[in-house]
Amino acid sequence: MESHILQLEHVSKTYPNGTRALKDISFCVEKGAFVSVIGLSGSGKSTMLRCINRLHEPTSGNIIFNGKNITHVGERELRDVRGQIGMVFQQFNLIKRRNVLTNVLTGRLGQWQKSISGGIFQHWPKEWIDDAYAALKTVGIEEKALVRADGLSGGQQQRVAIARTLMQKPQMLLADEPVASLDPSTSHSIMKYLKMLNEEHGVTVLCNLHFLSLVREYSTHVIALRGGEKVFEGKPSDITEQWFRDIYGEEAREVEIRA
Repeated sequence: MESHILQLEHVSKTYPNGTRALKDISFCVEKGAFVSVIGLSGSGKSTMLRCINRLHEPTSGNIIFNGKNITHVGERELRDVRGQIGMVFQQFNLIKRRNVLTNVLTGRLGQWQKSISGGIFQHWPKEWIDDAYAALKTVGIEEKALVRADGLSGGQQQRVAIARTLMQKPQMLLADEPVASLDPSTSHSIMKYLKMLNEEHGVTVLCNLHFLSLVREYSTHVIALRGGEKVFEGKPSDITEQWFRDIYGEEAREVEIRA
């Protein structure tokens, strides 16, 4: 059990309108793994990630992180858990009118009791600023530190979002379609940074993706959802043409993303 950083046990999610987004999902994630989650839009991928970091409350089942059941923890404990789980979104979620450095620094606000005054007046500790520059250097965008976030390209904004997550020093990173709005070349660039965090920083990655070419190149493990149910779990090499049709439908064709 010690090798597992995350376990989902019979997790289901039903929204107030009656939509069953997740149906009895169970799986384990090994520490240091790069897990890709695949499936059609509406299959439950985003809901699952949001249940893991408790942006959504599961209707039933248990989510266990580092051996602790985090399904119904209180606000203080939840804050601690979220400090260990980073999140990267498709739409970057940056403060567009603030510069890149400020956006990266906000990744550590949860660790500072005076976060409100720090966020408004930018009285950032010097060691935070040093760490933020180091994070930006890691994703190759240090020279953009004082540029407003809305002055960057999509790929650059996603790198800022990754640097912001690095400020948390997370044990696990959840990435929800991080390359969906990017061109093929930029998509590979972002995936390479996520893989670097995984291999060089020891961050376990759980990443929602659409394209199997990216899944095969960057992940160590794959989970597929369809209609809120887990329909596949295995290695990227285990996804045969028939499995692809089972996951995406009989008329689906695989599209490759090339750099």
